[in-house]
Amino acid sequence: MPDRAFALRAGRHLGPTLAAAVILIGFAFVFPGATDLALGVNIGVAAIAAVGLTLAIGGAGQLALGQAGFMAIGAYGTAYLMLDREIPFLPALVLGVVLSLVIGVLVGYIALRLRGHYLAMATLAVGTGIHAFLMLPGPLGGANGYAPIPFPEIFGYRLIDPRDQYLLVAVTLVLVLLGSRWLLSARMGRELAALRDDEVAARSVGVNITARKVQVFAISAAIGAVAGGVNAPLQTAIDPSLFSTAISIQLFVMVILGGLGNIYGAVLGAALVTWLISVVPGGGSWALTVLGIVVVAFMALVPDGLAGLFRLGRALLARVSRGGPGTGTTVTEGSK
Repeated sequence: MPDRAFALRAGRHLGPTLAAAVILIGFAFVFPGATDLALGVNIGVAAIAAVGLTLAIGGAGQLALGQAGFMAIGAYGTAYLMLDREIPFLPALVLGVVLSLVIGVLVGYIALRLRGHYLAMATLAVGTGIHAFLMLPGPLGGANGYAPIPFPEIFGYRLIDPRDQYLLVAVTLVLVLLGSRWLLSARMGRELAALRDDEVAARSVGVNITARKVQVFAISAAIGAVAGGVNAPLQTAIDPSLFSTAISIQLFVMVILGGLGNIYGAVLGAALVTWLISVVPGGGSWALTVLGIVVVAFMALVPDGLAGLFRLGRALLARVSRGGPGTGTTVTEGSK
């Protein structure tokens, strides 16, 4: 059973998750247009994958760049089981996530002896290898893609309406946020933070470095697979271009813009990047150019990302609520 301190930490962060749930679910009823809902689905799927990546990069300091590969495992695994094996959506999704979890464990063991850019290159190679495998001709369609994937069906209700599809993604994102917040509030979250800040010091106080690295990679991979597995039947057709190296880089940018280690910031970063890509005219190259400019601007002006803006806003509000500088009594060391 959780102790009182853990319950207090988890409860303190429940408010932002509930607020996010109200905003995400309420969006389906405030903006009923099919185009807006389709954009919301894309944002939600990217946010789920970005939250998983945040646990590895911001939560444990493990520079992973292969998240799109784990999304592909979840997407193709779920789609194949639904179309070729006629397995219902939820069991197919679970099996796809389990497969990604197993591969995430293997990647976690690879990460044990690697750090920094060596780890980044290794995880990038994993994602690239998965993408190359999907390009091969075979039962998964190769470069031509895999289709037609049936729409998801939950307890006999088929999700065909765009609003229902968006709500599926929104509820999944809320559950991922709740689980991630619970993990970061528990002992494992504190040990991951210690691992991120100083691996030697973490080991000296009894943190099992091997177990934590493997676990965080497996969890991150599983969340990425959830994003891909939920999205595949909504799109009804998938192909390897949806899980290329560029997608992994975009997810990494989402985490950076949102603020390292902040799961809510990852959602905001996913919304910003996905929206920019959708509104910039001229195709992908122009969108990536604009995205690069945005990243440079953020690094120069807001190094802590969007989450840093909220912290700054809270600090300013607290300062105003105290009456601002010069209006209250200044407490010095000698007056204590």
